[in-house]
Amino acid sequence: MAIKKLAMANIVCHREGLDELLRDMILLEKSEFIDTFLEINEGEFSIGISEEHADEILDMEDIVSLKENKEIKQYIQKLEVTLKGMQYTPKLHKNHMKGSHHFEVIKAEIDDLSCKFENLTEEVSHITARLKSLDEIQYIERLKNIDVDIGRLIKMNYFTMKFGYLTREKARKISQNQENIKAIVLHIGTHDEKEFYIILSPKSLDIEIGRILRSTNFMEIVIDESYWGTPKEMLEKIDLDTQRYKERLKEIQETTKKDIEAHSESMDRLYSKLIMERKIDQVRVKVGVTQSFAYISAWIPESKLDHYNKAFTQHQDTLVAYKKADEVSVTIPVPTRIENNSFFRPFEMLVNMYGVPSHDEIDPTVFFGIAYMFLFGAMFGDFGQGFLITLAGWFLQKKVNPQFCGILMRIGMGSMIFGIFYDSFFGYEHVISTLIPLNIYLRPMDNINLILFLAILAGLVLVYISYGYSVVNKYRAGDLEEGAFGRNGINGIVLLSSVLLLVYKQVANVAWIPIFPISLVILLCVVLLVIKHPLASWIQKKEHLYEEPPGEYYIESGFNLFETFLSLLSNSASFIRVGAFALNHVGLFIAFHTLADMTGTLGGNVIMFIIGNVIIIGLEGLVVFIQGLRLFYYELFSKYYTGEGVLFAPDKI
Repeated sequence: MAIKKLAMANIVCHREGLDELLRDMILLEKSEFIDTFLEINEGEFSIGISEEHADEILDMEDIVSLKENKEIKQYIQKLEVTLKGMQYTPKLHKNHMKGSHHFEVIKAEIDDLSCKFENLTEEVSHITARLKSLDEIQYIERLKNIDVDIGRLIKMNYFTMKFGYLTREKARKISQNQENIKAIVLHIGTHDEKEFYIILSPKSLDIEIGRILRSTNFMEIVIDESYWGTPKEMLEKIDLDTQRYKERLKEIQETTKKDIEAHSESMDRLYSKLIMERKIDQVRVKVGVTQSFAYISAWIPESKLDHYNKAFTQHQDTLVAYKKADEVSVTIPVPTRIENNSFFRPFEMLVNMYGVPSHDEIDPTVFFGIAYMFLFGAMFGDFGQGFLITLAGWFLQKKVNPQFCGILMRIGMGSMIFGIFYDSFFGYEHVISTLIPLNIYLRPMDNINLILFLAILAGLVLVYISYGYSVVNKYRAGDLEEGAFGRNGINGIVLLSSVLLLVYKQVANVAWIPIFPISLVILLCVVLLVIKHPLASWIQKKEHLYEEPPGEYYIESGFNLFETFLSLLSNSASFIRVGAFALNHVGLFIAFHTLADMTGTLGGNVIMFIIGNVIIIGLEGLVVFIQGLRLFYYELFSKYYTGEGVLFAPDKI
């Protein structure tokens, strides 16, 4: 449950074996290829200097990049057109992608397949296009009661008649400016999100009207002369041809069914290999080559090096050298490979919304997951509603975003847990305590002050944990200034603790807390905050104590000091909203219960019960969801989490 280490692999292979090596690495699905020239230009590409590597090293003087093979895209389109004409959806099989195969052979097979079914696919494409055009002129049904020959209207000498459609947005603009258009604009109906019109205008204005219609993206429908007649006659011809085309399409499908069964494996194989070729081509442009050798750079998980070494041994004369992430040039960003167990994995989505953790940071996902479930549950504590949220997440996880649904399931569990302690079941108290008679219940409305106090206390615990994360992250980054003397480092922890002790002494009137020593500690913390940069520079024996004029530095430090004390107050007080929302949650239930009692009937009670729960789950649930994110993003993440990393994105199919 952490950020996993990556290694940079520099690989040299014979050029003729490049595609096969890339294919094997892609199928392992754990390599992120980078532009090899980033390593070479920095002088970082390393395979070890020895006599046996002399040819590979000397050959690098003539290294060039490979170009994209545009034929691959063309042949994918060609195969897809053929398969679409056969009404067949190909399946990807990784077994077909393995082994040695060449693009020229794949091209020949696709040409043969396309040629064999060319007439069939052309006829299917023709029929499909005709059916689409016939469907577009079905709108003529709106005019079926008009006994006028449409053909005669189209062939008028002094007027031009156009049929076509607009999007709803463009249609709205036409209607708003209709008085400025020197034409009769007749809206004849709506079909499939399209607004259909007949435009009648003098031929002398064809250029002007054409310009106006083009500005609105008017899509003209040209009616074939064979369908001209009265609207009723046109509809009869359209229905007759539509039926005929559908029957022919059905005949073709039945005829080709046996051909598809006979060639399905071959088509799947061709499609799978072609998709692999496209992926290889996308990677190939990042590779450097000479006349004899190919040079590859890729990020590989350190834990998977044995798998890759085994794969490399199958490729003769392949040289591989590994480097740790901190040995790679700083100009090459190190991606972040995150691995969390299935329970916390959905929360990665919310963490990455703020920013991806850097490769040398602590992954905050587990802390975020536990704390976010706690915060949501504390603000939205109800067993019944939490169960519905969990059920909704489980039911929708295969239909919508599975990560978001996973979050719903987990925060629903948090709501259920707090619902038990709050003794709340769909807003009704004393239901759970009646079934489970234990002395564990803390009803918010009966313990308002305690709820608010516990909310602030819980917030302080989370803030201290954030400070701990910050110190570790700063230590890992070698940032002495912020880690030791900064407001989010050790100095910040001491300052917050001292201020809290003074506040506690004033509020609780405790005599054993000495004011003078604590005041001295606060003063020392303030001094360290002001001089943190020159002090850290002096300790690290840097050449210059300041990176800017001292006057500017101390003015900026003064403002930062003011912001520090302001944030100490706001960070601590901000968590009171957790208790406030817990009380608000109960208050909303009370309001709906009151409205239900006012109806005076069982039916009214049931209706208000349903409406109340729907509104509370939908509206308040969303507000609480956002407030939980706000607390994390602004009060916690801002202390220790930079989120400036780049996700590890292995190249795979």
